[in-house]
Amino acid sequence: MPERPTARQWLSRNARRASFWPLISVAAGGASTLLLFLLAWAIASIVQKMILDDADLSTLTPYLVALPLAFVGRGALSWLKTEAGTRTGILVRQSIRRELLEHLGERGSLWARRQHSATLGNRVWDQVDALQGYYADFRPQILLSGLVPLMILCVVFPLNWAAGLILLLTGPLIPMNMAMVGMGAKQRQEEQFQEMTRMSRHFLDTLRGLTTLKLFGQSRQQGQIIYRVSENFRRKTMRVLRLAFLSSTVLEFFSSVSIALMAIYIGFTYLGQFHFGDWGHGLDLFTGLFILILAPEFYQPLRDLGAHYHAKAEAEAAAEDLIPILEARATPPEANMLSARWQVPNSLGLVLDNIHARYDGQTRYAIEGLTLTLAPGACLAVVGPSGAGKSTLLNVLTGALSPAQGTLSTSDGEDVARMYPGDWQAALGWVGQSTSLLSASLADNLRLANVDASDQTLEAALNEVGLLEWASSLPQGLSTRLGEQGQPVSGGQARRIALARAFVRQAPLILLDEPTASLDQDSERHVMAALSRLKASHTLIILTHRLDLLQLADQVLVLDNGHMRALDTPNNLAGTPGFGPDTHGGTA
Repeated sequence: MPERPTARQWLSRNARRASFWPLISVAAGGASTLLLFLLAWAIASIVQKMILDDADLSTLTPYLVALPLAFVGRGALSWLKTEAGTRTGILVRQSIRRELLEHLGERGSLWARRQHSATLGNRVWDQVDALQGYYADFRPQILLSGLVPLMILCVVFPLNWAAGLILLLTGPLIPMNMAMVGMGAKQRQEEQFQEMTRMSRHFLDTLRGLTTLKLFGQSRQQGQIIYRVSENFRRKTMRVLRLAFLSSTVLEFFSSVSIALMAIYIGFTYLGQFHFGDWGHGLDLFTGLFILILAPEFYQPLRDLGAHYHAKAEAEAAAEDLIPILEARATPPEANMLSARWQVPNSLGLVLDNIHARYDGQTRYAIEGLTLTLAPGACLAVVGPSGAGKSTLLNVLTGALSPAQGTLSTSDGEDVARMYPGDWQAALGWVGQSTSLLSASLADNLRLANVDASDQTLEAALNEVGLLEWASSLPQGLSTRLGEQGQPVSGGQARRIALARAFVRQAPLILLDEPTASLDQDSERHVMAALSRLKASHTLIILTHRLDLLQLADQVLVLDNGHMRALDTPNNLAGTPGFGPDTHGGTA
């Protein structure tokens, strides 16, 4: 297994995602320095000729023309540098966020359900966004901090070696200060990220339980807890900001002292106190003023680097949390173990042979020794008390949980474990207990099951679940926005929309988890009718404890404590002990 990269290695490696934009940012900074030379030359020449040479105004025309051109050119290059840096950060963030979401998808819904949603949201949004400053500002500034001072030294040294020596000796003071500041910045940034994650989780949990807190009179006490959590985050954020502002102050101090040393040297040279550094040619007004104009710009890239140094610490802290997910890709089957690409059949059956399955960190099997055969087009109902293993069976069927022993194969002999990733999921449709609707159009919500589905297919699916008339009455029909700031949808309608997705999906195997739970009689009647039509052309596996749903089943699987207790028709099982409405009150 390859060694996991450090935060710096990972950040450096991902810089290539930005294509050519970082080069444009650095090139714009270098070109701006060339225009600085033109600007300094024009200003120094004008002063020299007006004060000492008493030149005619007409002789100043080239310098007066060069001056505004240099100002405008530097402004344009500054905009280009900022634009290129911004695009660099956006491209890298978009690429990393896309890869992060792909990795979360590879981990599967089972892994995602075991993570706190606030933590996942913090990683996908806040921590990826924390990389913006590093790629947009800090990395280009590293190159400019070496390039721009070098260009200035190459111009200053031939004019005056003492001035060049002052710049060369005082320049390293700023990077040394940044290195000392950076020792504590990363740790403080990591602490802030951890506190932000805790605060996000706490706020989300509080919002979810707000009704319960109100009912039990605990809302005021919870408000005090939220205040303490917020205060902890505020203190850690202020520590980070304090360090950033103090480091900027120190950088300004060192650069100001260095510029003052340069001014003192030039001033005393003009007064005749110093007689060195001018290569024997003397120091005229033009040369001294030219060097003084360049001196602040020599330190400016280093000061800018110090101002962006906190972005490096922030990015490294974010990278430490992202690397374990992005570098731990789910291991696919070996290439020589994969079957040829599997084509999804029109009708699909299943064979489970001695399936044993357990969750990570558990020693006890959640399902043990399960063996059954489901013919294509059949309907299997799975019942059992909470903890019986029903949800574990669904996790195995969807691929979220790999069996520790045994094999899952299709009725035509294809081993699911040897299929290419994604081939098996293409054969599955899913209807869960809770329905998620996007704040988007009705058509978009239905096309979650099949992005290529036509409007005719969507209307046919709505007709199957008894919602076509309702959809036709909406203001914009299929284009009507649902949910927040859109068309309100009842719980029964949402469940039937989820069932309509199963028709849109056109997958041969449909998995349903309590499809009629918490529905009113009218909605339940429509769902039952839709399931009867779905059964006519699909293989169904239904987790339920409702007796009316059992009448749809060709076979009923009774699970208890991870073991198969019975497998028979509903009529034959009607009198079996442990099979009835009073003992199957939930799913597991």
